[in-house]
Amino acid sequence: MLPNDSKDRAFIQEVVYGICRWMRLLEWIINTLVTREPDPQTKAHLLVGLYQIFIMDTIPPHAAANETVEAAKADLDPARVRFINGVLRNSLRKEDAIRDSLWNQSLAIQTSHPDHLIERWTHQLGAEATKALCDWNNERPLVTLHVNTYRVAFDTYLQQLKDSGIAATPHPADPKRFLTLPVGTSVRTLPGFDEGHFTIQDPATQLAVDLLDLQPGLRILDACAAPGGKTFACAEIMQNEGLIVALDRHADRLAQLTENATRLAYSCVNIAKADASTKLGLAEIEKLGPFDRILLDVPCSNTGVIRRRPDARWRVTDQRLRKLVGVQARILNACSKLLAPGGILVYSTCSLEPEENEEQLERWIHQNPDFIIKSQTVSIPPESGMDGAFAACLTHTTP
Repeated sequence: MLPNDSKDRAFIQEVVYGICRWMRLLEWIINTLVTREPDPQTKAHLLVGLYQIFIMDTIPPHAAANETVEAAKADLDPARVRFINGVLRNSLRKEDAIRDSLWNQSLAIQTSHPDHLIERWTHQLGAEATKALCDWNNERPLVTLHVNTYRVAFDTYLQQLKDSGIAATPHPADPKRFLTLPVGTSVRTLPGFDEGHFTIQDPATQLAVDLLDLQPGLRILDACAAPGGKTFACAEIMQNEGLIVALDRHADRLAQLTENATRLAYSCVNIAKADASTKLGLAEIEKLGPFDRILLDVPCSNTGVIRRRPDARWRVTDQRLRKLVGVQARILNACSKLLAPGGILVYSTCSLEPEENEEQLERWIHQNPDFIIKSQTVSIPPESGMDGAFAACLTHTTP
C-alpha cells in the first residue's frame, strides 16, 4: 500500500485511476502502433507512458516517454525496453494523426466505455444524454463533504475551511448541506476531521435518507451500511436520539464502518455483522426490531458512480446484473419482514439500470402486494449535477 505521506502519491494515484478510466482508448492507441499484443508487463509500461502522453496535460510528452523507458529498465529485459522505447517514440511522431483518427471512432472508444453500456444508455436516455454521461464519467470528481450539523453549523465549518486557506464552495445540488473542495485535497488534514465535523459524501446519497422521513427517537435498520455515510446522515437528523442498527456482512467493510463511527462518535449507532439477504442471517437483528424505518442501500452495479469508481464500467455484464438483481430481491424479502406497521422502507441504489431500480420494484411489489411505492426519485448525471442514484419509499398498504 502506498503511504499517505509519499511525495509521489498524488501522481501515482492519478496515473492508476486514469489508466483504469481510459483503458479502452489507450488500448486502441496501442493497437494502432503495434502489430502484436504486448505481454502484460510490457503493456503495463506502455499504458503508463501513453496515458501521460495523450491524456495528462501536466507532463511534456517527451519527458513522459523518457521517464517511462527509464522505469521499464528496472523491470524488463533490454529487448522489451527497446520495444517500449520504439512504440512511445512512434506515438510522439504520430500523435497528431492518432488524435485526428480518433474522431472517426465510435463513442465507446472515444470515451472509453464498453459497447454494451453505450447501447443500453442510448436506448434509455438518448444519444445526446449518453454522450454527456460518458463525458461526466471521465471527469475527475471534486472532493465532496457532507457537513455534520450535529457537531458544527454549516456556515461555521465553511468559514473554518476558508480561514485555513481551503477553497470550499457550497455544492450547487445541495448548497445547505454539502461542500465541494478541489481535486486532490487531503481529507484527513482538513479542520474538524478528528472531531467528526464531516463525512465524504455526494449529495445523491441524501436522496434515500430524505425519503425516510426521520425524527429523533426512531428505531432504524440500515441493512447495507458500510462505509456509513447514510448511517451517519440518519444519526445527524435524529440528533443522536433513538437506535440505528448498521449492518454489513463483510469484515473489511465493517472495519471501515467502525472507524468512521468512532470518529463521528454517535452513541445511537449500533454496528453488527449480519447477512441481510436471508432470514437466518437476520435472526439476531430481528430481536432488536421491529424497525420504524429500514434503509436498503443494496449492492448494485455502480453505474451511477463511474466517475468516482472508473473500474465499475468494466465490471457490468448481463450475468453480473442478473446476480445483483437476485441479491437485491433477497435483501428486500428478508428485511421487509422487520418493518413495523406504519413504517417506511427505502430501497436505493447508485445504479442507472432499470433492472436494479424501477423494474426490480415493479416485480417485487407484484409479488408482495401488501406493500406500495409511496414515492421515488432518481438522479441522472450530468443533468442532476451529482452522482447517479435511485431511491424509492415503500410502505404497507394498510398502516
